[in-house]
Amino acid sequence: EDSTALHKCCANGHVSTTKLLLQRGAAHTSNRSGNTPLHWAAGAGHAEIVKVLLENKRLKSDMDVLVKNKFGRSALTEGFASKETEVAKLLLEHDSATEERLLMGGKEVDASDDEEGGDGGGKKKPSVVHEFNFRNQQSQEVAKDDEIDEATMSEEALLIRELPIAHADNPFGDKAIEDTTGYGIWCASLAMARWMASPDISERFANKIVLELGAGCGVPGLAAAFYSNAKRVYITDLNPTTVENMQYNIDLNENQKPPFLSDDDQQQQQPWKERVIASSIDWDDETTWPTEKLDFVIGSDLIYQSNIVPLLKKVVLGLLKTNVGRFLYVCPDTGRDGLDKFIESMKSNGCTLVNECVAPKSYHANPLMSQNDDQCFLHFHELASSTYMLYEFKCSEV
Repeated sequence: EDSTALHKCCANGHVSTTKLLLQRGAAHTSNRSGNTPLHWAAGAGHAEIVKVLLENKRLKSDMDVLVKNKFGRSALTEGFASKETEVAKLLLEHDSATEERLLMGGKEVDASDDEEGGDGGGKKKPSVVHEFNFRNQQSQEVAKDDEIDEATMSEEALLIRELPIAHADNPFGDKAIEDTTGYGIWCASLAMARWMASPDISERFANKIVLELGAGCGVPGLAAAFYSNAKRVYITDLNPTTVENMQYNIDLNENQKPPFLSDDDQQQQQPWKERVIASSIDWDDETTWPTEKLDFVIGSDLIYQSNIVPLLKKVVLGLLKTNVGRFLYVCPDTGRDGLDKFIESMKSNGCTLVNECVAPKSYHANPLMSQNDDQCFLHFHELASSTYMLYEFKCSEV
């Protein structure tokens, strides 16, 4: 069956005619490409028609915002692509868009007994392993005839497990070691991972020593190791569960194969577990810092309170090689207390601002290997809408 009158009215935004067709018993069916009228209304950004379809009592049993057409795209995917917030909101709030079904695109992993889950009560939410490709292009499209097996991990993907953030009402805790924000993946770290994976940066990492501060799940640090010939990469944080999860993510990628490194480059590298090291670092305790000086320190979204600015600068200066060490930082352009103070501090007294720019549009692209937009929006909805700044500082002794 080809496209119906209902398809065409929904695609063109004819609200009154759509209502009339529904009153006269029009069926909500798929065309030859698997598209329903809801697909077309959502893709065209017609919020009022989406609402009419979803609220029609006769069609209630037929409405499924996650059913996919022959190209693997659901009405929810089309709604996200329309960039109409109200359309996405209506689709996400529909009964068929359950969290369990949305999470099917990720790899659910049972929370271990020693991992704190959710708000400390009730059933623990599962952790999820994401498959990332930080060198995919926004313009690339999956061939329409290809079927995506989302249950199979690609050997070329960077695999990252995130945990449900414990104590969501106060994730920062009263002490630094109690901070559970590192259990999850923050969108600034995805933008930074794009930067670390870019040829310009990854080439600079060759035979260099890199350390990520406040790494959380370790996305940028692992990207730095995965896409480059860095001699050694330290991934650091303080919370014990966070550090354990970083080690888990290191182990998870031991047999992955970066698609952009030649066989010769991979053979010349040290074994993965010798190159990538999870480490517990207390910024306020220099005895926990690596003994060797570093070529690069990287970090994303580290500043939330202005009182931490002097300590963070002290750590950066203390870790880097004198006069040649570089600090690479990514953060949202607004909404962080102390950010302006930190940037100004890093422009003087031992540091020089080398580069400052807005992250390019490609850094906001869906980083999932599957290119599943539903999954990307579910887990990382701020990625597309936020503005991120990229900073590079050259540091020397004060």
